[in-house]
Amino acid sequence: EKSVGWMDLIMTMDMTYLEIKEIKSNIKQFLDEIQRIAQNQQFEYTQKDHDFFSFIAKHIIFFKYLYKGAQGIYFYKVLISDLYYLILSIIKCEMRYMYVNERSIIENYMRAIMGVSLEYSHITETVFQEMHDKSFQCDFTDAEYSLIKSEYATSCGYIHGGNVLNDNLAYVFDECVNNNFTIKERGKYYIRLQNVLKIFDKLIIAEKTLYISGCYHRKKSVMEYLVGKDQVELLFEILNK
Repeated sequence: EKSVGWMDLIMTMDMTYLEIKEIKSNIKQFLDEIQRIAQNQQFEYTQKDHDFFSFIAKHIIFFKYLYKGAQGIYFYKVLISDLYYLILSIIKCEMRYMYVNERSIIENYMRAIMGVSLEYSHITETVFQEMHDKSFQCDFTDAEYSLIKSEYATSCGYIHGGNVLNDNLAYVFDECVNNNFTIKERGKYYIRLQNVLKIFDKLIIAEKTLYISGCYHRKKSVMEYLVGKDQVELLFEILNK
């Protein structure tokens, strides 16, 4: 097999540079549109919101590469949809839908990592335990597992309503309508969810290394822009074992 010539290398680098430039432009347009919708919803849009939505936008594009990568795995398509709707539910301060989307994101990451069929409507305790016990080609600590499990429990708890059994019907109804998601609460939520997604990114790369490498063939700098240098280094570390 011939080694890649300098001209080929320069052309590849140039094409990758143009691809990243296009992705950046795409994300900027997307964030401008989010800000416009946020304004219409009278949502107080801050730098923290902007940074988080940018993080989510990069993940949407990351999964688009995985979905297009020949196999067309349905989990990735569902994850893309969930991430879009997560942003929308935050802007509209629809807390219940936000947690519905978050739960689905966690479940579909786990389906992709563990190879669980979509026929399972919900991820069971058994699947969580199997993921905990699994030997991954990367570090997966008890603290990381606990964070995922805790966030999943929080989302399930919120979906099924914390105060729905309160005797005062009007109070419960009012609480459903007036769910304020303060800037401070959002900041904490963003940190938690970003940490959860970064753990999942690492696990999916460790479990689907060859497939992901193929989806980003000669485009590792694109992958680095979308999910970070650490994840690309992990990919190469596993490939070179």
